[in-house]
Amino acid sequence: MASEPKLSVVPNENVKSFVYELDSHSGRTTIKFMDAEQNIIFFETVEKENYAKKFDLSKLKDGLYFFKSEDELTTVSYTISVKGSDVEVIDKKENSKPVFREKGGMVYLNLLNLDSKDVNIQVYDSSNRLVFSEKRENQMVIEKAFDFTKAYEGEYTVVVKDSKDTYYKEVTVN
Repeated sequence: MASEPKLSVVPNENVKSFVYELDSHSGRTTIKFMDAEQNIIFFETVEKENYAKKFDLSKLKDGLYFFKSEDELTTVSYTISVKGSDVEVIDKKENSKPVFREKGGMVYLNLLNLDSKDVNIQVYDSSNRLVFSEKRENQMVIEKAFDFTKAYEGEYTVVVKDSKDTYYKEVTVN
């Protein structure tokens, strides 16, 4: 099981920096460090088992900055305040992404919906016609199986919209 990524501020006087650590994760992780205007200051795709990087913030102006770590299953976003020689993580948000699995003409959807807000699930065909729609309310775990074994040939798009984002899964029926 992958452990959660860790962001920590270096406790050292007059050093504006933080350390990001990623331990034995599965798959590819993208990390981004951005300013308040969403300009990317640092971007890297990590595919190593263990990763650690110290970010030197000494040349940055005072203000808010955003650090984002994204892999196949989750997105973790940190809001970082830089003021003088102080660096502080003032907010952390974690968002679970849906997991799709295809097997034998079936598509299985799993989503951990920690805030139990409404989740809309829709399926569109290649002509952008709605062929399925469902709203799940007050559920922390969303599970759904789609049977494409008798569907017409073509391309379909499964759309999952939670309170934070919209996710897409393309399905080809031959």
